[in-house]
Amino acid sequence: MNILLVSVLRKWPRPDPVGEALLIASYRSGRWGRFDGFGLVERFERDFARYHSAEYGLGVVNATLGLLMAYMALDTEFGDLLVSPAYTFIATVSAGVVIGLKPVFVDIDFETLTMDTNDLANVLEKDRDNKIRLIVPVHFAGNPAEMDTILKLARRHGAYVVEDAAQAQGSVYRGRRVGALGDIGVFSFQSSKLMTAGEGGIAITNNKDLYEKMWSIMHAGRDPGGKWYEHVRIGLNLRMLEFQAAVLLPQLWNLDETLRRIRENTKIIYEELGGLEQLHIHTTPSHIQTNHYFIPISIEEKFLDRLSKEKIVSKMREKGYSLVEGYNTPLNKQIAFSEKRWKLPYEEYIKQNLPNTEKAIRTTMWIPHPELLESEDYVTRYARTLKNIVRELLA
Repeated sequence: MNILLVSVLRKWPRPDPVGEALLIASYRSGRWGRFDGFGLVERFERDFARYHSAEYGLGVVNATLGLLMAYMALDTEFGDLLVSPAYTFIATVSAGVVIGLKPVFVDIDFETLTMDTNDLANVLEKDRDNKIRLIVPVHFAGNPAEMDTILKLARRHGAYVVEDAAQAQGSVYRGRRVGALGDIGVFSFQSSKLMTAGEGGIAITNNKDLYEKMWSIMHAGRDPGGKWYEHVRIGLNLRMLEFQAAVLLPQLWNLDETLRRIRENTKIIYEELGGLEQLHIHTTPSHIQTNHYFIPISIEEKFLDRLSKEKIVSKMREKGYSLVEGYNTPLNKQIAFSEKRWKLPYEEYIKQNLPNTEKAIRTTMWIPHPELLESEDYVTRYARTLKNIVRELLA
């Protein structure tokens, strides 16, 4: 594991007495599975979905398989195309590749680090055979993608929209929390996430038919109300455990307060670093309210001859602070896509011109949210330490 990620996880998650009590009660009950438990999974699914303005939620073992479940529920076929930004974690597309989907990579808007809708429009325009079945905007660092435009383009093209909301618990787009803006939204509860059970995920939707398909896929292809050993479709066992729900429920109940603290401390970061010409602090449009899972900061390119992500992150780590280098390779250049079994156009991928993605790879670092849950004095010291390190490296 990357040592930088380990340093983040030392401060996260933070044990909660309510979660501990629920976990112990669940353990002592001996009823640990979804179907023989106390209903903690169902309670969590309902509450999380409602919080994000969705009618239905399905807790799963992790978000990668949540995406797989979502893609399968949309009746995709081998050879269908999935559009994704190239600046994202591989699961966004690998969950589709394993069921025969072929990725199409688009660039990002550098300021928000989310899908470039102009590039998306160009890709859709070139899809003469109408093979693009899925569009997967990624709410990167909790920044919602430009969903109005994406949904308009998707409807015009006849494509589904699955929101990769892995990092976006509680984020808001034009007054609505993300996740239920498209056809399906998938969130992650992996170790570093704003809400975590070590691993876990949830898919939410307002479409009853999609919910029932996902329910079936999650339960090994069983039909709701059907017999246990009768299977109406190919499915998997993706069910969330009672233990995961026990840990997650109190985090959901406290999410508003967590977000409030992060947003207050984010103001300190912006105030302290705003005047530093060597760093660019990414901002979001007024109609977006991010959860600040990360605060992205980028080195101004004219200083790259003397500054690098690696140097700055290393110096911060020496001082005891967490700062993440971010992605080192864009998704379209990941060697995994060259494996012959997947029959993907890897040589075409690596030749793509995605300038904003490449710029982010070179310059963009991430301030992780655990640093933003500390005291105001701590966050001030963090920002000033970062500022001093940049100046020292230039001296």
